Amino acid sequence: MSFSPKLEQLLQQEGISFTALDVHQQDFDKGRIWSRRYDADQVDAFLDQVVKDYERFYKMLDEMQLEIEALREAISSKDEISVERLHVRLRKIEHFFQNNR
Repeated sequence: MSFSPKLEQLLQQEGISFTALDVHQQDFDKGRIWSRRYDADQVDAFLDQVVKDYERFYKMLDEMQLEIEALREAISSKDEISVERLHVRLRKIEHFFQNNR
């Protein structure tokens, strides 16, 4: 999955180490005969879900970044934008971040 360079930079700044592709391509050792072993199908199913979550997470972050940039441009260019519209957009952004911590 591809995402904007700004989002990629933000993820790096925040210390996000893995991409969805990294998780998807992760291999696990088979382990020793006497050690505890995990069901490969269960691990694969779990990792598939993690990859999907990461992809949704990236998409939401990218959309929020675009929304923030649009707000900044609107404010800096002094376009006519109502205070109410700004509040609605800011509430959406705040709601997103509160629910995704």
